[in-house]
Amino acid sequence: MLEVKETFQERMKRVTAWLGKTCVTQAVQDLIVRSSYEELANLFYRHAIGDWGLVADDDWQANNEALNNSGRVISSYLFAGVKIWIITEANREYTTALLPSEY
Repeated sequence: MLEVKETFQERMKRVTAWLGKTCVTQAVQDLIVRSSYEELANLFYRHAIGDWGLVADDDWQANNEALNNSGRVISSYLFAGVKIWIITEANREYTTALLPSEY
């Protein structure tokens, strides 16, 4: 049996497909100069694999249920020392990184 190993790019595409189009607000874009695109991409990846970051336990459970019920999914992380949210809309068309104050 031949084992086919997927490339990192193929794995990222497969894992993040349910996120839809990824977007950032201007405030998060401004934070990139204090951090990096790679760190932000890592947070989108964590969101995609179900690591919801700093959310409360009840929100963690709600996110897990939303994956099966087509609900909105929200995660929270520190990015450049600032709390950000990453939200995937219920219709899975968009996933946006934003500051909580922008919600």
